[in-house]
Amino acid sequence: MLRRILNLSLREVFYLPFIRIPLEWNYQIAKQKYATHLPVLSSDDLTCVNSLKNQGVFLSSLDKLNLASTPKLLQASHSLIPELLRVSPQRKNQYYIEATPTQINNYLDIFLWGLEEKLINIAEKHLGLPVFYMGPSFRRDLVNGMQIKSRRWHIDHEDRHMLKIFIYLNDVNEDGGPFQYIPRNGSELAKRLIRYRHSTVSDKVMQSIIPACEWKSSIGNAGTVIFADTGSIFHRGKVPLNSERFVIIFSYTSKFPKNPHYCKSIFYKQQLNTLANSLSSRQRNCLFMR
Repeated sequence: MLRRILNLSLREVFYLPFIRIPLEWNYQIAKQKYATHLPVLSSDDLTCVNSLKNQGVFLSSLDKLNLASTPKLLQASHSLIPELLRVSPQRKNQYYIEATPTQINNYLDIFLWGLEEKLINIAEKHLGLPVFYMGPSFRRDLVNGMQIKSRRWHIDHEDRHMLKIFIYLNDVNEDGGPFQYIPRNGSELAKRLIRYRHSTVSDKVMQSIIPACEWKSSIGNAGTVIFADTGSIFHRGKVPLNSERFVIIFSYTSKFPKNPHYCKSIFYKQQLNTLANSLSSRQRNCLFMR
């Protein structure tokens, strides 16, 4: 609770003009300086980045990405799912069960998948700056009818632009709790009319601006991969009605984030230092905020 109060207070501080304006100025200067260092992408990866820019979302699959570490990711995931199934909700309003950092550390192949060179390249090209990788959230979303927090419309506040990569580990249909979003133009309109800063938005308010027929659901079979700029578009996890959803969410920000106090790795620094010994210099660089 104390940490939440502190974070909320810091978030308000970062809106103060004498702090926000210099930060935005430094952010723009950093992007200009780094522009010549951005990676050159393949045509498929550039399509992903362009879709993130234009719509805020790009749909793919593990098969299409064809990453070398995917078999290890899936093997680790299938071992971890039974552990989450043995956990019962501890609170009445708990709507998901998440793997602990210790469990992720026990199945490091899940964490390491997010450091694939292809993914770092996409994240860096999209963000326009060096990437900070916060790690994965391995979740089991419960069927309990709760429409709270991330199940309501919101925009992530860590950075101006972000990249989150969602991997469905089971088939997800319209009633299975799909990732939902409002494309960039609609999100920009809603932000302007609501005068959105943070918190969540109800269906009633959102529908008064963006008709429900324009809300997009990302449905797909196990292995579906969703790239989303959750720092600039309204999104949510739809309430699952008929089946639990198992998903991994990998999170990336720039190293010049809008709200740096929210940008935390899932691991302690000592763990990251140990892990870094087996990584390339570029992967190591992604583990630490500047």
